[in-house]
Amino acid sequence: MNLSVEYLGKRFENPFVLASAPPAANADMIARAFEAGWAGAVVKTLICEPFKNLKNRFASSRLTRREQGWPDCPAGGQGNAITGFENLELLSERTPEEWFRDIRRLKKDFPGKIMIGSIMGDAKDKGQWMELALGCQDAGADMIELNFSCPHGYPEKGKGMAIGQSAEFSARITGWLKNAKEIHVPIVPKLTAAVPDISFIGEAVRDAGADGLSAINTFPSIMGFDLRTLQPKPSVGGRTTAGGYSGPGLKPIALRCVGDLVKNPGLPVMASGGVSSGFDAAEFILIGAPIIQVCTAVMLEGYAIIARLNRELKEFMGWHGFSSIGDFMGAGQKMIRPFSDLNTDYSVKARIDSGRCTGCGACFVSCRDAAYQAIEMKNKVAVVAAGKCTGCSLCFQVCPAGAVSMAEE
Repeated sequence: MNLSVEYLGKRFENPFVLASAPPAANADMIARAFEAGWAGAVVKTLICEPFKNLKNRFASSRLTRREQGWPDCPAGGQGNAITGFENLELLSERTPEEWFRDIRRLKKDFPGKIMIGSIMGDAKDKGQWMELALGCQDAGADMIELNFSCPHGYPEKGKGMAIGQSAEFSARITGWLKNAKEIHVPIVPKLTAAVPDISFIGEAVRDAGADGLSAINTFPSIMGFDLRTLQPKPSVGGRTTAGGYSGPGLKPIALRCVGDLVKNPGLPVMASGGVSSGFDAAEFILIGAPIIQVCTAVMLEGYAIIARLNRELKEFMGWHGFSSIGDFMGAGQKMIRPFSDLNTDYSVKARIDSGRCTGCGACFVSCRDAAYQAIEMKNKVAVVAAGKCTGCSLCFQVCPAGAVSMAEE
């Protein structure tokens, strides 16, 4: 099967690209990713000003050993099934000049790979944006991503997400670069989901000349507290701040945002947010994004995950007889409709396979206490009560045995 894709005139050997994040922190790391099979990388964001990263800057939400079914749950044990990830990490700690050398080296050593610069500057300083964009371009970057979306640290300085939440500033900076005769590589603003209407921001940067869009970055969040120690997560000397949430829980938000942008303003989109498998990637491609950026999954599993991503994407394609990404690109977009377009007369009812039912009672309790009391337990087997099921599908969602299905009437 052919996994290659075209994006803004560049050929990617597969849809998978390292996002601008810790896995793309220097040339040696990116080189190892390229050797493993990644098609491209967005470098860790360049900025002109010096800064210092926090030492304890990551946190995660996990299922405890008890929640995973382990009989013992020792004090302080976190478990290892990560359901969400948060970081307070800022941009690249390396100077722009170091990055320009690295981009030049990587393009020389890996001419078939795609290098994408990522830059951030002050919303009122055209010179910063021009300096960084020209430096990336002259070093050989294939395109430039504009970081309008970092959710922590920089918004309080009027940068990052603070820019992406303003159509005026987003358009102004995009226009600076697109109107500069010296810049000839594609310009791709990276947008934040932390806005009422991401398409509104997308329209603004489109009108300013943006070639494509990237969405989304991590989402501003508070991970919580360690209830044994009463310390925040992550704890920086007993204090914390809102950080960027990523991981599987972010995917539904990212899918919605990418789908909105594909429809309006309609520019080509690089998708990111919660991709942990090739099957996740297939969903973003179905909704219309040809390029998939990955971060958290690489942080947890390493660059070798690319083999699994490619294998799973091919497995999905095999289910449907697809031979190329173009065979299903955007095929799901027409299924996403306004609520008012959905058929209120569409009807389904729950069906329970008595042979698979384990008698756990999960569907019975959920339906009794949160739905329509449409399930009964008879001889330790769940049974749908005649005339009561409204087809809400709560029982299907909670059944651990796969014994419930929803059948059209």
